[in-house]
Amino acid sequence: MIKNIVFDMGQVLVDFDIRAFADRYDISEEDKELLLDVVFIGNANWSLNDWGYITEQDVAERAKPLLPGRLHKIAEELATRWWDPIIPVEGMEDVVRRLKEKGYGIYLLSNAGYTHRDYWSSVPGSQYFDGIVVSAYERLVKPQPEIYTRLLTRFGLKGKECLFVDDRELNLAGAEIAGMHSMIFKGREDFLRRLEKAGIKI
Repeated sequence: MIKNIVFDMGQVLVDFDIRAFADRYDISEEDKELLLDVVFIGNANWSLNDWGYITEQDVAERAKPLLPGRLHKIAEELATRWWDPIIPVEGMEDVVRRLKEKGYGIYLLSNAGYTHRDYWSSVPGSQYFDGIVVSAYERLVKPQPEIYTRLLTRFGLKGKECLFVDDRELNLAGAEIAGMHSMIFKGREDFLRRLEKAGIKI
């Protein structure tokens, strides 16, 4: 019997769209592509940030030597304040609230860096969560089974009573290895249908 719902954050509770982040700035498309490559996708730095081995500020400092000076300030903002403003996944705050009102334990398991502590309270629905585990602070990342086990141990949960929700199938596999149930997230309406099919009515 499912008693707890464990949520991923990016693309489940909030949008993490690096293209949208770059589009906030009035710069050329070429500069946007360069920034996204250097800050997020063209090296290991963002992953090292998720692992907790470097900070978001470190990501920015490592990016600057690879960029023209005119892009340094933007690179720092992208790395350290990508979340300003938070863009919630529409309707998910209401879903979390309804699950909480039905008596389910609500938890977060997210690959995220150290600035998570700065913005988490601004995520709609964060007030309903009973506990959080964030990769940078654990030096573990999804889909390592150990990070799921850590959440279970820390909050005294049983894997068979937990449903883990994520937008990436690989992360679901880690949850299953740790003894949890899992569910892919493909948007609010699809999620509600999947919950009902699983016998979780809200």
